Amino acid sequence: MPLIKIRYQGFRNLVDTELLFTDDFNFIIGDNGAGKTNLLEAIYYVGLASSFRAKEEKSLINRNCDYLRIDAEADGKNAAVYLDSSRKKLTLGGNDVQRLGDFIGWLGITLLSIEDIWLIRGSPARRRTFLDWMIAKLSPRYCSTLTEYKKIIRQRNRALHMANETGDRDVLDAFDEQMIQAGNDLYAMREEYMPRIKKHTTKSGTALGLKKLEVSYASSCHDMQIDRKMLEKVRMKEILRGHSLIGPHRDDLIFTLEGRRLQDFASEGEERSTAIALRLAEAEILYTQTGTRPIMLLDEVTAELDHERRDAVLELLSGQIFYASTQLPQFIDSLPGGYQVLRAKRGAFEISG
Repeated sequence: MPLIKIRYQGFRNLVDTELLFTDDFNFIIGDNGAGKTNLLEAIYYVGLASSFRAKEEKSLINRNCDYLRIDAEADGKNAAVYLDSSRKKLTLGGNDVQRLGDFIGWLGITLLSIEDIWLIRGSPARRRTFLDWMIAKLSPRYCSTLTEYKKIIRQRNRALHMANETGDRDVLDAFDEQMIQAGNDLYAMREEYMPRIKKHTTKSGTALGLKKLEVSYASSCHDMQIDRKMLEKVRMKEILRGHSLIGPHRDDLIFTLEGRRLQDFASEGEERSTAIALRLAEAEILYTQTGTRPIMLLDEVTAELDHERRDAVLELLSGQIFYASTQLPQFIDSLPGGYQVLRAKRGAFEISG
């Protein structure tokens, strides 16, 4: 579902304006700091009500403004996100939306960034975040269950601290039951999507020259199930450390090339290609489930690839694409479809066809 237009106010360094987009390639070209990534972030934010790089949402508000607002329209649908120092408001089709899970599926988006290499070489938390967001884009229930589960874990960790200080473990029983129920719901939904992730990641990896690329789920719980016996087994360790040591919040994704663990031996090019294969797998899963191609946001993603892999990535892209870079790519003249160029300078954009 192509994004037709976006209007933003008070977002980072961007000059308040409205932009119209083509259904094919939208090249966002400019020097570093000119606003290229900020525009991608604005699109991402209005689609998912979240930033892909800001830890503190209020940092998105321009320092000379009291609030930010982004409105967007795509194929007859419209949405808006408003944020100020005290509240965040989501609107879809003119109606207020209370739950994040009821908002984030309105516009399919897949982001490919040069920073995606950290999906491979970074911490398990990064890979869990990828997995959680991918499923949440397709399942409001997963999004709400994940939110509840994180709340339960925070409360349970406080109870573990208290048990360590006072010796009182009674309150842990109640949190154990809540954790088991919410955690197993998450496990069931992750287990449903993992075969699709495996299939499409391997397929994309093959197209990118990665032989026998495979992704598997590494669970802290046997058979991706939490039960009381498991919790009792780690109870003393959890009390001493003050943290919940098993569950969906402790799991990981493992990548292998020809049977060897990729994180242990891969080159940088293989790491980057694997991260791209994972993102392309997400895009294909979104498409197969919704019947609509997601918007592709590319932030310097091909800059560190060799020509062969760069060409392979471009051949795998489809749908509406936003391609941010410091200069126009050489392949622009061979594009089969239409395109427009948005030249960024100091947060403003000059558009040409």
